[in-house]
Amino acid sequence: MASICPHCKGTVNLSNVLREKDVKDSAIETLYACPHCKAVLGFSFMS
Repeated sequence: MASICPHCKGTVNLSNVLREKDVKDSAIETLYACPHCKAVLGFSFMS
């Protein structure tokens, strides 16, 4: 399943999305970004 980046209109799916994880105080924050324009697409938080 593919999506379209709202910024550059490039195709984004789970296999090519950029992920950056940060662990602080036993919580995991993940940033998801477009592989084409590097725009932030979303965040997820797990504690």
